[in-house]
Amino acid sequence: MRDLQGSRTGTVNETITEATVVVKRLQTPEGKLAQIELSVGVVAFLLLLLVAFGSLRRRNNSPMLKVVLWAAFTLSGYLITYTLGLMRESPFRNPLFPLWATFLMIFLGSSNSFSAYSLEDNEQWKQYAWQHIVTFIGFVTLWAFYLTILPLTLAVFVLYFVILMLKTTERALSLVSLHAGGRHRITKWVVDHVSAEDCSPVPGDNPMEGCKYVVKASRTVLLKVLSEGAAPSLNSSEDDGEVITVGKVWACEGPLLNSKNGKHPGDKLEEHPGNKLEEGDRLKDICLSYALYLLLRLKFSRYLLPEKAHRDAWVFIRDGILRQKSGYERAFRVAEVELTFLHDYFYTNYPIIFQARLWPLKVVELLCLIMGTMLTVVFLMPKTTKPQDAVVQLVTSHGLSVDVLMTALVLMVFICVEVVQLYLMAISEWAKVRWLSNYVEKKSWHGNKLMEKLIGLICRVHLKPWERKLRQYSFLESYNYVPSRFLHNFFTAYFIDVVRSGQKQGTPVDLSVDVKKAVFDSLVKADEKLVKGDEKLVILKNGQASLTANDVSGKLSWACELKTQTEVIMVWHIATSILEHDRLSKEDSNFHIATQLSKYLAFLVAFEPRLLPDHPFDAENEFNRAIRGARKVLKGCKTDEARIKRLKDQTSGDTVMKRGARLGNQLLEEDLRLIWKILAEFWAELTLYVAPSDDAKAHAQRLAMGGEFVTHLWALVSHAGIEREPPSKPQTLTPSQSSTI
Repeated sequence: MRDLQGSRTGTVNETITEATVVVKRLQTPEGKLAQIELSVGVVAFLLLLLVAFGSLRRRNNSPMLKVVLWAAFTLSGYLITYTLGLMRESPFRNPLFPLWATFLMIFLGSSNSFSAYSLEDNEQWKQYAWQHIVTFIGFVTLWAFYLTILPLTLAVFVLYFVILMLKTTERALSLVSLHAGGRHRITKWVVDHVSAEDCSPVPGDNPMEGCKYVVKASRTVLLKVLSEGAAPSLNSSEDDGEVITVGKVWACEGPLLNSKNGKHPGDKLEEHPGNKLEEGDRLKDICLSYALYLLLRLKFSRYLLPEKAHRDAWVFIRDGILRQKSGYERAFRVAEVELTFLHDYFYTNYPIIFQARLWPLKVVELLCLIMGTMLTVVFLMPKTTKPQDAVVQLVTSHGLSVDVLMTALVLMVFICVEVVQLYLMAISEWAKVRWLSNYVEKKSWHGNKLMEKLIGLICRVHLKPWERKLRQYSFLESYNYVPSRFLHNFFTAYFIDVVRSGQKQGTPVDLSVDVKKAVFDSLVKADEKLVKGDEKLVILKNGQASLTANDVSGKLSWACELKTQTEVIMVWHIATSILEHDRLSKEDSNFHIATQLSKYLAFLVAFEPRLLPDHPFDAENEFNRAIRGARKVLKGCKTDEARIKRLKDQTSGDTVMKRGARLGNQLLEEDLRLIWKILAEFWAELTLYVAPSDDAKAHAQRLAMGGEFVTHLWALVSHAGIEREPPSKPQTLTPSQSSTI
C-alpha cells in the first residue's frame, strides 16, 4: 500500500515539475515569441472559419456549427487584444510585429458575411466602437516605434492602413445603419411612396406592371431623403423618373427580361424540381423579392401600410404568382430570396456595401493587399531570413524562419479570404438586384449581348438560400426524455440554452413539394371563400374550414375550439400520432403531409413558442403540463404499441393527453383514405393559421439558425395583411386557476 501511495506521489510531483518547466519556458523571449505567433495563427484560422462557414449558418441549423461560429466570433476580439498586448510588452523587437498587428486589426471586422452573431450584437455598436478605438491606439503606438527604426516600412504601413480603414468603416457603418435615423427616413419614404402611388394591379396577364414597389432609388432621391431632418416629403411626379419599381421591371422591353426565356443561344436554364418557370420571370422575381424585403422592414420600424395597400399586395401575390404555373413554388422562392435580404440586413455587411455604393472599394482593398504583399516580401521578410539579424527568432529543424512561415501563412489566408469574399459578393442577391435594376434603367444595355451575357451568368449562379427542412418533434417518443444534468443545470443555464424535460428534437425532414403545395392551396381556398367583389382581407381559420369541406366539422370541430392554440396543436398531434401507428399509409402523399406538419408544429410548441399565437409563457406551461400528464398516464409503457394501447383507453377527461386519445379514436372510425385527407388539409390550414405574428424579432432571430418554414409564410401573409380568425371561445380562467394567480 505504501509503495502504491509513494508511486502516486512521485507521479504527481513529476507532473508539477514538468508544468513548472513549461511555464518558465513561456516566460523566455522564445516562449513569448511562440505565444505571439500561435495567437496570430489562431486568429487567422478563426477568420477563415467565419468567412468559410459564416454564410452557411442560414443554410444549416447544426448545433455544432452554431457553437463553432459563436466561439470564432466571440474569441477573435479578445484574442486580438491579448496578442497586441504581448507585442507591446515584448522585451525584444521583431520587424514583423507591426505587420502582424495590422493583420489582426484588419481581421477584427473583415468578414462581410458575418457582421453580427445575434440581433443583440447590433445593439452593442457603441461597445464595438470603443473597443476598436482602444485597440487602435495600441496599434498606432506599436507602428510609431517601428517606423522610427525601419523607415522603409512606411509604404507597407500606408497600404495596409488603407485596407484597415476601409474594413473598419464598413463594419462600423453596418452596425450604425441599423440604428441611425437615416434607416427610418428611408423606411418612411418607402411607406409614403407605396401609399401615395396608385399600386392597383393592371387587368390582364401581367398584373405586376401596376406594382409601384421600390426596387432602386437614384442617388439624388436617397440624398434628398437622408438630408431631410423631418419625415421626407414625396413628390411622385418629380421622383418617378428617379425610382425603379417592380412595375418598370415587369414592363422592361430588354431581351433579358422581356423575351420568353430571356436567354441567348447556348445558355442553359437552371431547372428546379416541379418548377418550369422561364428565366426572364426568375430574374424579375429577384427584384420583386428585394422590393418586398423593403416592405418587410416596416415590421421592425413600426410603420404601417394602409389597408388598400395590403389588398393590392394580396392581389399581386395571388394573381401574379400563386395562380401562375407552379405558383406555390414561385411564391416560396420569392419569400426565400426576400428573407435572404432580411438576414443580410441584420447579420452581414452586404447592405451597407451595396446601398452606400462601397462595392468598388472592395477592388481597391484587393489591389492594396496585392501591392502590400509584394512590398512585404521586398522590405520586411529579408529582415527575418537571417538569424543573426534578429534578437529572437524561432527556426525549424530545416533552418526555415518560423516568422517568415507565419507571415506567409497569414498573407495566404488573407488573400484567399478576400478572393472568396469578392466572389460571394459578386454572386449575392444584392449584386443581382443592382445589375438588374441598372439594366432596366439603362436602355443602352438592352440588346447588348455582352452585358446580357454577363448579367445572365451572374444571376444563374444559385446557392441554396436556406436549409429547406422541417424540424420534427414527436411527443409520444420524447415525453420521457430527461436532459443530462451535467450539461443542463443551474450553473450552465447562465451560458447555454436550458433544455427542459421532454425536449428531444427528432430528425429534420426535407421540405417537400407536396407540403408547400398543400399549405399554399389552403391559402388559395381561404381566398375563394370570400364573396366576389368583397374588399375584405383574407381571414384564416385554425383548421375548421378544412373540416367543414370534408363534412366532419360537426364531429371533430370541438378539437379546434380549445382554450389555447397550443392545446389545439398538441391534441391534434397526439391524435395524428395514434393514427400514424394504427393506420400507416406511406404510399399516400397525404400521410406524409399530415405527419410532417404535425411534428413540425409540435416542434414549434416545444422549442419555438414565440412563433405561435399564444403567449410564450402560456405555451411553455401547457407543454410542461402535457409532459407531466403523459408521464403519469403512460408510466411503465416501454414500447410504442404499449403506449398507443394505453392511450386509446384514456378518453375520459379534459387533459391534452385524454383529448388527443378521444380525437384519435374518432378519426379511427373514418375510411383510411379519408382520414389522411382530413388530417393533411387540417394541418396545412393550421400551419398557415399560426403564421401571422407581431413578434418580428423572433422570426429575425431564427433567420440566423437555418430559418423556419413558418417564417416564410409569415413574410407572405404580412404583405397581404392576412390575419387569423379570433379564437372560437374566450380564454377564461376556472376558479381553481384564478386562485393560484
